[in-house]
Amino acid sequence: MSPDTELAADILVTGDGSLTYKHPRHGATYRSTNGAATESRHVFVGGCQLVKRPDSWSVLELGFGTGLNFTQTVEAADRAQVSLVYVSLEPEPLARNLWLVDDCYRDLEWGEPRTSDNVTLTVHRSRWQDFTPQAAAFDAIYHDPFGPGEAPECWTSDCFAWAAQALKPHGILSTFGASSSARLAMKEASLLVASLPGAPGKREMTIAGHCAESLAHAKPWKRN
Repeated sequence: MSPDTELAADILVTGDGSLTYKHPRHGATYRSTNGAATESRHVFVGGCQLVKRPDSWSVLELGFGTGLNFTQTVEAADRAQVSLVYVSLEPEPLARNLWLVDDCYRDLEWGEPRTSDNVTLTVHRSRWQDFTPQAAAFDAIYHDPFGPGEAPECWTSDCFAWAAQALKPHGILSTFGASSSARLAMKEASLLVASLPGAPGKREMTIAGHCAESLAHAKPWKRN
């Protein structure tokens, strides 16, 4: 695929009425067919406990995908009346007409901030291996690549170490993934790991961070 190509994809209506897409090559869906918006809110906005942060929110996302996580976070920030800085990486973007975002963000330049009201979005067309985030700068990390079968490089201890150095001391990394191998990779990256009930259709999800206090709403994970 040309580095300038943007993907077309088949649209799907999910269980809660919200939309997602199926990847045109490997067939994985970008969000759960049980409820795309529900999963986004539960795993990322809820898992990272953003609503408990009163002043401003800073988010680093691995996997912009449809832009749904961004849109759900904007809506939560609007309700909380806080500002939002949102940085996302997406090496293989969908066609922009498929993004589930407000129209004002569709024509952004890769790597350049786009600000609307109290929200700033920057999308880097980059792999995590080629991008160095600001150290200890983010309240939340949305770990949202495709799963290990499609993106194994995103579920390694190296990837989680990359994320860990960008996370604030009391920040939270959240992901839909709940495999023992992914959780062990987080621990190898010197993160504390905990589990929460998953979104509809999944038994568990995972959060991680540097501080046990930040993970107090979840069950600590220990390798059996």
